[in-house]
Amino acid sequence: MDKLNKVFSELISGKISIVIYVVLFVYLVLVPLIALLPNMEWLMPSTAIMLVGDNYTSVLAALGASIAAGSGIAIHKHIKTLHKKHKDLEDSINELHKKIDSLKKD
Repeated sequence: MDKLNKVFSELISGKISIVIYVVLFVYLVLVPLIALLPNMEWLMPSTAIMLVGDNYTSVLAALGASIAAGSGIAIHKHIKTLHKKHKDLEDSINELHKKIDSLKKD
């Protein structure tokens, strides 16, 4: 189950997914706002396209989820690296202590 979560998180946080969500947001939110200006009505997407393309809230939620998943993966990767470095440093310190103790005994 953990691998499935990781694969799904990487999939929805991919650059292609984020680009798709941003384009949908621009098309479904920003373009209709511009279409409210005088002589710009031709920009307004049809209601059928807006329905098929999803509603504004879902597009924003999907974009937010993608960004959150991507940053979660990045943070997890960074913490994993830090833990490995900490373990290596701890091992080096323990080895150094053993060498110092062996020198004291001699």
